[in-house]
Amino acid sequence: MYIRSVSRLHDPSMRLSVEHSMSEKIQESLMTMIRERSLKPGDQIPTEMELCDLLGVGRSSLREAVAQMISHGLLSRVQGRGTFIRQISLKLQGGLDDLMSVTDMIRSVGAVPSTCRIQIEHINASESLAGKLRLNVGDECVRIERVRCADDAIAAYCIDTVPKAVFDAAGGDLGESLFAMFARTGRRLSHTHTSIQPTILTPRDLPELGDGFGLFLLLDEVDFDQSGEPLCYSNDYYNTSIFKFDLVRKKR
Repeated sequence: MYIRSVSRLHDPSMRLSVEHSMSEKIQESLMTMIRERSLKPGDQIPTEMELCDLLGVGRSSLREAVAQMISHGLLSRVQGRGTFIRQISLKLQGGLDDLMSVTDMIRSVGAVPSTCRIQIEHINASESLAGKLRLNVGDECVRIERVRCADDAIAAYCIDTVPKAVFDAAGGDLGESLFAMFARTGRRLSHTHTSIQPTILTPRDLPELGDGFGLFLLLDEVDFDQSGEPLCYSNDYYNTSIFKFDLVRKKR
């Protein structure tokens, strides 16, 4: 849907207050506009010029707010066409009991997976890390930090630490996914020990959030191979606006 004409909103709250973050206020105003107009996923929002006139804001402030909404999976920009409403819901069909890579989860709903940022560094195992990976304190490990995206949206922030021997056995290359890297070593991922907790990430934790923040679900886990030996220690943060997890609970 293309909106050719735009009428000004009469709600005075749509006029932005300098007392709050400009980006946050613009995002709130855009969400109000979307609700008032009953726009749906796939609908196109007004042009940049129309929105600037509608909200009474400058282009740079509007662009920053729209970029934030894209990173949270609320909007999607199509080159040469415009900006559209999009809310991805990646649902683990088997729930949290299934082991599936972030790459495969994103592909399962037709979105395109990508790595927005990757940083690899060599570290020495602390006492805590050595205990998790059954190493000696000071043993060499490789820490892999990635920001995973589904199309334009931040889907997950993954921090994975593997023994250097595992990384070297995979040819010193992560490849498409951590699961694929494990497969190249001949060690099959069998199961994980996982603790789960909701958490809020700020731009200090994840610069890609810009000046906003995000609610994420942290999966703190140790991955084990078919022999019961630890392969990896992971802190994976899943964007709750992108992922939906199911869990089956049974009465004892």
